[in-house]
Amino acid sequence: MNPFRCTIPALRSSHKIFSFRNFHYTPHHEAKAIRRPARMVAKSGPNTPGVTRIRKEYGVEESLPPTTLLNAANKSGAINVTADNALDFLRQYHLRSSKPGGWEQGLCQEYNISPTTLLVIAGVLRRCPTKAQQILFKKLLLTASELGEKTATFTLVLEATKAGMLNDFPAPLQRLGILAKQENDPEAMIVLGQVLFSQGKVKEALKWLQKATSPPIGSLQVSGAGDALVTEGVILFGLGDKEGAEIAYKKAALELDEPAGYYHLSQLQEPGSPDQEIYLLKAASSGIPEACHNLGVLHRARMEEEGEEPKSIDEYGMSREWFQIAAAEGFGLSMLNLATMHKYIGEEEEAWRWLESAENTTDAREQAVKMRAQWESS
Repeated sequence: MNPFRCTIPALRSSHKIFSFRNFHYTPHHEAKAIRRPARMVAKSGPNTPGVTRIRKEYGVEESLPPTTLLNAANKSGAINVTADNALDFLRQYHLRSSKPGGWEQGLCQEYNISPTTLLVIAGVLRRCPTKAQQILFKKLLLTASELGEKTATFTLVLEATKAGMLNDFPAPLQRLGILAKQENDPEAMIVLGQVLFSQGKVKEALKWLQKATSPPIGSLQVSGAGDALVTEGVILFGLGDKEGAEIAYKKAALELDEPAGYYHLSQLQEPGSPDQEIYLLKAASSGIPEACHNLGVLHRARMEEEGEEPKSIDEYGMSREWFQIAAAEGFGLSMLNLATMHKYIGEEEEAWRWLESAENTTDAREQAVKMRAQWESS
């Protein structure tokens, strides 16, 4: 679901800075991968032929969320049942979850739990740390989807897509198709478009994304419209329609204040121009690490052009600041740049620390390994 990134090394080789990167697009509906939990699953381990592994079953009480979280949800109006009633419901749900399906709707009616309330309770469990609580969260999400809660369906489909397990969730995918194709639900169209985009069916994805954000069915007020416009821009740019892509990015950024829209707009501007910097600042202020990284590159390039030779880490100024912000968000190329900066001024220990951090990232591991080899051989 993400456009390809490319790295463009910049500046002189003695002080190499990893330069601008194309934005790694993340859908609005972010979530951890979900898979339908089995009650008892026996399977052979890949490295231990013949050895049977049994999924652990967790007790009722260890699967429940803290009362304080349920109380907070009740007081805020997010759920219309008390914490005690919610816990009683969850206990009964957990006990019956080992039985064949068909009891879920009756249990929800017995405890006055609507599909939306069920989704909120699932969200409470999602914030909990234990494996038992996460398993119960996943089960509740599946039930909410089965009972017609469309946000649960969207979440399941997008998470399964992200995890490459879409084939494991035929029922939510079928419900998504009904919502988009038969009920003309614009939010469902956006999710369907994102799924098709992830599968490489870009023209079909484009059709659904544009339908979701355009009259007479859709509009820019639809939840997720900003993401849809950004993905539309990515598709159009990939198809060679730069003008159409820019229009989509501008709608996302200037009409919906979508951070990813600002970032993509920055990539279409003259390198180093005031417009590019403004769009990067907009994106960076919303927490997009790629934008922070590129601002660091921008400031470092200006130092190079002005012939500045830093003698201390503080003399890197805003370049260092932006790289640190991006690195704090786990952006590996910024870690490599910080490593390079510290090595350049002779702070070897700090340089190696940043290099080791970059080696633990997915986006910069390969470059970090190469850099280590170069440093060790010099």
